[in-house]
Amino acid sequence: MAELKKQELSSVKNVEKKLVNKRKITDQSRSEIEAKISKKGPDAFNKKKLQNIKNGNPIKLKPAKAKTLHKTKFTKSTTENAKIEDWGKFKKEKKELRLKRIKGRTKDNFDRIQEAKKMGERLRLKTLKNEDRNKVINQLHDLLKGHYAKLVLAHDTARIIQWLLKYSSKIVVSQISRELLPVTVNMLQSKYGIHCVKGLLKYGEDDFKSSIVDQMSGHIVKLVSHTVSAPVVEYAMSSTATTGQKQLLIQEFYGDWYKNSKFPLIKHIRDVYKNDETMKAATLGSCKVNLKKVLNKSLLDSGLVQTVLSQFLEECSVEDRAELITELASHIVVISNSRDGSKAAMQCIWHGTSKDKKVMMKSLKEHLQELAKHEFGHRTIIALLDSVDDTVLLHKIIISELLNGAKDLAVSEYGRKVLLWLVAPGDTIIFHPNFIKELTQGRESSNSKKPAETRRQEILSYSINNLLNLVIEDTSFWISKGSLAIEMLAILKSGSGNVLEEALCKVAKTITDTQWKIQDGDKEIAGIEHAGIHMTLKKLAKVDKLSIEQGKPTFGSSLLNELSGNVLEHWLKINRGCFLLVAIWENNTNLIKKLKSKLKPYEQLLQSQKTTGADILYKKLLSC
Repeated sequence: MAELKKQELSSVKNVEKKLVNKRKITDQSRSEIEAKISKKGPDAFNKKKLQNIKNGNPIKLKPAKAKTLHKTKFTKSTTENAKIEDWGKFKKEKKELRLKRIKGRTKDNFDRIQEAKKMGERLRLKTLKNEDRNKVINQLHDLLKGHYAKLVLAHDTARIIQWLLKYSSKIVVSQISRELLPVTVNMLQSKYGIHCVKGLLKYGEDDFKSSIVDQMSGHIVKLVSHTVSAPVVEYAMSSTATTGQKQLLIQEFYGDWYKNSKFPLIKHIRDVYKNDETMKAATLGSCKVNLKKVLNKSLLDSGLVQTVLSQFLEECSVEDRAELITELASHIVVISNSRDGSKAAMQCIWHGTSKDKKVMMKSLKEHLQELAKHEFGHRTIIALLDSVDDTVLLHKIIISELLNGAKDLAVSEYGRKVLLWLVAPGDTIIFHPNFIKELTQGRESSNSKKPAETRRQEILSYSINNLLNLVIEDTSFWISKGSLAIEMLAILKSGSGNVLEEALCKVAKTITDTQWKIQDGDKEIAGIEHAGIHMTLKKLAKVDKLSIEQGKPTFGSSLLNELSGNVLEHWLKINRGCFLLVAIWENNTNLIKKLKSKLKPYEQLLQSQKTTGADILYKKLLSC
């Protein structure tokens, strides 16, 4: 009995599954079940369900899962491929269909475009002779004249116009420029037309280049926040735009009113509300909205935007500044590539939170060497060194990286300033007073709590021994040029202990080598006669006065140990050699007796010399 019931249940379930997506049994389904019963017999079904069907009672069925069509696309494509017997005919039909669509899109210009394409292909051939090229250019220009503005935005015809701008004479380029000038803004926002704007800026006359910048008036915020146009606008600003044009375009960031009205006297955002303080909130609000448009697309690599950013950070509220700095922290490298951009970056460093500064340092690490050598980027790094309180983190991320590339920085005009800030921060002999003043004002207005002197001593302790070891390892490198010698002097002045003594001995040993030569322009001269290095060595001798007071090793003592007879005979015949000995004599009184005893055997040689340095040294020798 149990087995019979199981069979009945399974048979009913099989029938139910075949009634797909139906909740109740209809007359048709009932007849289907009765037909099944006649085939399989009444024992195959549950008697209760069978009775319900005969009485006409509804039976609820579970909806079956819909069947999926397997590999429909494959079957369809296979069928289509099977129908295509003549591939040549099929391709021809496809080509005709494509041309028909193009013709419908281009309307009256279709034949003109097809002819222009053939000429363009010939025009760009490198093997084409100049005479033939000029002939093709004239024919092509005559064909497209009056239609350039319509064709410049399409991918195929824009390429033809690029070739014309590249190969044509100034007269043809001028005629093309006149037609394209009114659609400059549209070209700047087109991924094909943008290349023609580049061509106009590269091959056009200066007056047309200036006109292109003027055409941007009223649209500059839209253009600098557009991913396609932003790079070309920056190129135009840096290569073509005058200071006056830039200033007028910057005004558009201050509000929509300045899109059509420009005022030459407004040179800073503060000038807008200088006479009416009620305009300040609205002006700064509009400026913030426009800057956000650019920032949201990370298009900060623009001198124009960086100028506005610098002005805004100087004038905005503390809340707006904090909000903007948080967003700018990861873009610190990008905004440091112009003077105003570096000012904005310095504002971010001075007023950013500890978290913001950490993000900035991590962003800088990968680009530190390149930025340190940059004309404006090095200012950002120096501001970081001058105001970050967490010197441990600063050393881990920034200082250690700078020291690893110290020799590369030393030969760079701006990199050496970063290096010198580690050992001689705020030295007016090395750094411009205005720059020091700017750093001081920024640091005092910042959220830094640590005293500047404490911070500088901590940074010096991290870096001085590494730099002294570099001098010891390759002394000849550091005194191969006057500029490098100045850096070496700053390092030696800041050093102390045994490492300093070893470095001074290496310097003394190098300069007392009679074969020591320096490349001075096209000729090679004795190192002791080089003007720049001679001045540095004299300054190093003057440091002895302070070193004696502080109990440090002195340069004079190290030099005196290396002064052999051969060296003295060589130096006493050289004016600058004598002057260096005079500097040792005057600045280190502890060494006068030793120096006199070394010079005494060469008194006659010194007397016979006609140089000023020898005369002064001889008089000092006689006076004692």
